[in-house]
Amino acid sequence: MTRSLNRFRIRAGYTLIEMLTTVAVLIIVLGLMVSLARHVRNRSATLLTRDLLAHLDLALDRYMNRPRGGGVPVVRAVAQPGQTLPDESLLLRAAELNSNDVVLALRNEFTALPFFASVPISIYDRRTLRDAWGTPVVLLATKHPSLGMAPQDRPFFVSAGPDREFRTRADNLYSYEQTPLTTASPRDLPPPAGGRTD
Repeated sequence: MTRSLNRFRIRAGYTLIEMLTTVAVLIIVLGLMVSLARHVRNRSATLLTRDLLAHLDLALDRYMNRPRGGGVPVVRAVAQPGQTLPDESLLLRAAELNSNDVVLALRNEFTALPFFASVPISIYDRRTLRDAWGTPVVLLATKHPSLGMAPQDRPFFVSAGPDREFRTRADNLYSYEQTPLTTASPRDLPPPAGGRTD
């Protein structure tokens, strides 16, 4: 009789195989979540940087089309067109100085564009412009074979991209390739400083 009762007893607890299966499923789900989070973070960083570059192009156009004092802003060069690029640490230092000059030159244009009031301080701290990966954004007044070549040899902005290296052009982002995500018609934008309204 006791033997037959033992056969119908309810088990309490898990077997080793059930626990290992549960742990394996949890590890797989966690791995998928981390991978998805990394993809979403990289995607949002790329979108933010592209939007920044497009708005920098707008600010540059406004600056260059001023009735008085337009033209290309004077900034410290990252590298001269015929010169080979210095090593990455010197290039980053030159990029930071270039970015500081851009902020000084285009500060009035930034205050006129609502986009710059809403970007995080890690991107624009009123002194330096950085992409979403923390690298200074560079203004090139003319083409540079190692950094990029804009159509019609016009000035353009460069982001080093996710790898944070200007030398690897495969992932660099360029302002002439971007259009703003936050769109506003030219009528909605205030005129350049000292300009007239038509």
